[in-house]
Amino acid sequence: MRSSLAGAAALILVLAGCGGSDEPTASETTSTPSATAATTTAPPEAAEFVVRPGSIGGVSVGITKEQAVATGMFDADVKGVAGCTFELQWKKQYDGVDVLTDEDGTITSLGVREGGPKTSAGVGVGSTLAEIQAAYPEVSEPAELGFGQAGVIHTLGDDHIGFLFGDTTVDSVRPVSKVTFMEVTSGNAPELMRSGC
Repeated sequence: MRSSLAGAAALILVLAGCGGSDEPTASETTSTPSATAATTTAPPEAAEFVVRPGSIGGVSVGITKEQAVATGMFDADVKGVAGCTFELQWKKQYDGVDVLTDEDGTITSLGVREGGPKTSAGVGVGSTLAEIQAAYPEVSEPAELGFGQAGVIHTLGDDHIGFLFGDTTVDSVRPVSKVTFMEVTSGNAPELMRSGC
């Protein structure tokens, strides 16, 4: 009996020396990459982006061109059609989102044209006016935005998300009308327009 008690005590001491913390030790968190191991993290996809007033996917309106490029999600000085040059453009894998800048490349607006990115309340392109109003009871009344279309704006402090309802007008928008474009801004309210260079 004494030998089994002594053995049990020894086992408890050994196990106690092995535990004690859920935090990884330095040897568990530091590893040397092998020649075959990938050491880079895959960039997030546009569908993973969360749209918030003033930002999309952690990119905020108002950051500089240099800050945007440093995120790894943008290309700078992109040549477009008809002699256009874009100060910033989302990298190709971020299909369905766009960016507008001022002359020095500071981001002034971010947009979502296709499904994927959604707000933290789960609304996005394809959501209905009724869903927007349920998610954001303080959203503005439908107003003329875009190119004479109906839209609503959710505001938090100085930051905004605008929701455009395609071919509807203020007179024709209905609770079942669907969002066709979203725009986030800071300071100025979204105009919900995209055109030209």
